[in-house]
Amino acid sequence: MNTPSAIRPVLRAITVVLARARFVLLVGGVLAVFAAWPFLRNTWDKLTLAAPTGGAVSSATEYWCPMCPGVVSDWPSKCPVCNMALVRRQKGEMIPLPDGVVARVQLSPYRLMLAGVRTAPVEFRKLEAEATVAGRLEASPGSLDSSPPLTFSADVFERDAAGLRVGQQGTVECDAAPGDALTCHIVDVGPAPDRRVRVRVDNPHGELRPGLFVVARFRTPVAQLDSTGRHERNRWRDRVALGAIASPDATFAALADAAVRQALAREGLTLCVPEPAVIDTGTRRVVYVESMPGMFDAVEVRLGRRCGDFYPVVSGLEPGQRVAAAGAVLLDAETRLNPSVAASYFGAATRAAAPPAPGPGSASDEDRLLAEKQKHCPVTGEPLDSMGGPVKVVVDGRTVFVCCKSCEKPLRAKAAQYLPKLPK
Repeated sequence: MNTPSAIRPVLRAITVVLARARFVLLVGGVLAVFAAWPFLRNTWDKLTLAAPTGGAVSSATEYWCPMCPGVVSDWPSKCPVCNMALVRRQKGEMIPLPDGVVARVQLSPYRLMLAGVRTAPVEFRKLEAEATVAGRLEASPGSLDSSPPLTFSADVFERDAAGLRVGQQGTVECDAAPGDALTCHIVDVGPAPDRRVRVRVDNPHGELRPGLFVVARFRTPVAQLDSTGRHERNRWRDRVALGAIASPDATFAALADAAVRQALAREGLTLCVPEPAVIDTGTRRVVYVESMPGMFDAVEVRLGRRCGDFYPVVSGLEPGQRVAAAGAVLLDAETRLNPSVAASYFGAATRAAAPPAPGPGSASDEDRLLAEKQKHCPVTGEPLDSMGGPVKVVVDGRTVFVCCKSCEKPLRAKAAQYLPKLPK
C-alpha cells in the first residue's frame, strides 16, 4: 500500500529525530536503571535467595558470643575472635556477669579517644615500702671517739614496724647538715603493742650533736614483708584446692604459678597496678580491666599499701591483664551517670543494691517501701536515683516518686499519661 504523499514528510522527520536522539535515549535508559537499581536488586533477592537459617531473625532478636560479650550480630554467624557459634538472645536480655565483676561498660573507639582512655599492664615491679622515724639525738654513753655515733628513740606505727629489722640501714636528714649523705642503723625494735625503735646515727664528720632533730627513712621491699608472704601462701592454698577439684592440669598450673611467684619475690618483684587505675569508692576498690577492645569490666580488688605510683596487688588481678590507667574515672562515671550501660547484666546492681532513701521530709518507712517498689521514674523511665532523687510528689491523692524536680511539672500536667505506668 502506498503511503500518502502528505504523510511521507512527517514519517521522514520522525525517523531523523529518532536517529539523532538515540544517544540521548540510551543515556536516559541507563540513568533509569541506576535510579531503580535498589528496587530491582531487592526484588531479585526475594525471588532467588533462600530465607536465613538458624532461627527467626527480627528486630527483637540478636546473636552474641558468650566468650566475647562485645561481639553482637543481627544474623547467625561465628565469632571473629574465638570462632565460636553466636548464641541467639532477645535484645535487652540480661546476661550474667563473671565472678568478681561488678559492672561492665563498652564504648566506641571514638568515645574512648575523646575520653583519653589509655591502658597499662598489670606487671611485676620492684616496690619498696618506706617507714619514717623521727626524734632528737642523744649522746652514746661511754663513747670516747672524737666523732661518736648518736642515737635516738621514737614510736612508730604498727604498719611501719612490720618492715623494720634490727641492723637495717637507712638514710638520715638533718637541717644542721643539709645535703650530707648520712646513714643510720636500727639498734632495737620494741615488741608489740609499744612499737618503739632505737636508731644509731653515724656521725663521721662530727657535725651532729645531741638535741638536734633528725628524720630517718628506711625502705623495705614489699616482696619481703611478712604480710605479702602470708597472702601468697593463702593464694597458693586456694588455687591448689580448686585445682584438685577441677583437674590434675589445674593443680600443676597452680604449683607452677606459685614457683614463678616465689622466684620473682626473691628478686624483690611484686605484682602491682598503677595508682591512677584504682577507683576508691570508700567501701571498695575497683579497677577497670580491658576484657576486649572497647569493653571494660569493673573488677573489685584487694590492694596493699601504696608505694609511690603503684599499689601491690593482693587479689583480683592476674599478670598480663590490661587496666584503664588513664580515664578510669570517666569510665566509672559512665556506669554511675548512665545506669543503662550496665543494666543488661546480672550483678551490675551490686554497686548500689537498693534505691536510696527518699529526700528530706519523705523518709518514712512507708515512703521508703513505695520508692523501692516503684524503682523507676514514670516520666523519664530512669532509676529514681539517677538524677539525685527520689523526689516525692502527691498527684490526685497518690504518692509518686520522680528522679528529679524537673519531672514534677510534666507529671502534674499529664498525670493520666504517666500514672498508669506505675506498679499496682
